[in-house]
Amino acid sequence: MTSPTPSLTLTNTDTEAFSNEGNAPQDLEPGTKQLTRNLTTVTGTSTRRIAEVDDEDGKAQFFLALLFESIEDAKAQFAATVIFLVLWAILCSFGAQELRALAAADPGGFAEQWLDDIESCKTAVSVLGSLFVFTLVFRFNACYDRWWEARIHWGDIVSKCMELAMMNRRWFDNEELQDKFSRFIIVYSYACKSLLSGKSLTAEGEDGPALVKRGLLTQQELDIMESSPSWQPHFCLDVIREVLVQLHMIKGGKGLRLDDTNKIHGQLFRCLDNSLKNLNILIGNCVRVRASGLPASYDAITMTSFIIFFLLASVVWSAAIGWMTPIVVFLASMIIMFLIVMGTKLVDPFGTDKVDIPMGRFCATIEAQVQAIDQRSKAIRSLTSNTNRPKNGRRESKATFHIPKLA
Repeated sequence: MTSPTPSLTLTNTDTEAFSNEGNAPQDLEPGTKQLTRNLTTVTGTSTRRIAEVDDEDGKAQFFLALLFESIEDAKAQFAATVIFLVLWAILCSFGAQELRALAAADPGGFAEQWLDDIESCKTAVSVLGSLFVFTLVFRFNACYDRWWEARIHWGDIVSKCMELAMMNRRWFDNEELQDKFSRFIIVYSYACKSLLSGKSLTAEGEDGPALVKRGLLTQQELDIMESSPSWQPHFCLDVIREVLVQLHMIKGGKGLRLDDTNKIHGQLFRCLDNSLKNLNILIGNCVRVRASGLPASYDAITMTSFIIFFLLASVVWSAAIGWMTPIVVFLASMIIMFLIVMGTKLVDPFGTDKVDIPMGRFCATIEAQVQAIDQRSKAIRSLTSNTNRPKNGRRESKATFHIPKLA
């Protein structure tokens, strides 16, 4: 006996979970709890803007706390590099102090000549610093471009899923198949999240069991997805395509709101198929971003020039600014290490780091919006079938071609 088909209609418990402050569903990942407390598109209540510096509980975080959270799993490398360079700067400062003492005791001797030679290296160190800054900026821009590309793809996934959900409710007329169509649009987004995290929907910490619990999948459907050798997002797209075929195969055209002899019928099917193709392309692009990292030479060149620059710069600076050198090296190396580590994390934007794409929040957005589209579909059909005009009538206005000048 097959499992009953779950319904996509929101229960009172689900509505309260999305509308009440502080009552986000417990089976959602922590990163989505803040979003679901403020996703009011389902219930129609007002929203508040969430600052980007808010934590999961909506409390503002100090910017330094955000910085150190963003390098959480690279703290050892970060600390070891900075400490090494500071110790070298201290050693250089001590050496410069000894050279000054020797130069004072023996004017014109080798110590004074050494100090003059070191100070004359400022131009060479400046040129080396310029080359290092170029490699650092070049690498960071390449890393950021990958992160930004991933964010654009997820934005397109959100818009295409909503577009499919609206076409589903406007063009078809079979509640059961429409419900399955909507469910697998939502499941598609969570399957993309799991795939890009290198996991399956049924893996520990992923959303498969929670989707079953929320009525978006049956356990049988989840088991079939898990046993299938294909990528799970493409499995969902195949299910949606099969639903489209079944809607068109219903006798008498009862699965469609438009008669299959209507001229626009073929165009509507093409729109649906193009949207599915776009979703297929988008997940393929995301996989490409995740699978193709930066060349290893990028990291090697950046770290090599970073270490060489600070080793030489510490020697030159110590002759000019003495014991201020360790302070300057400490602050400068910290800033540069933040950029290097941050760039390394931006290379793979689909993880769980602070700087990664909030895929869980995108999925929660898609789920809430698809459910909202399903809920409002009957109301919109009723609204558009009502031909009554407003009591006061429509205000008449004349068209104008005047273009006002901007201040």
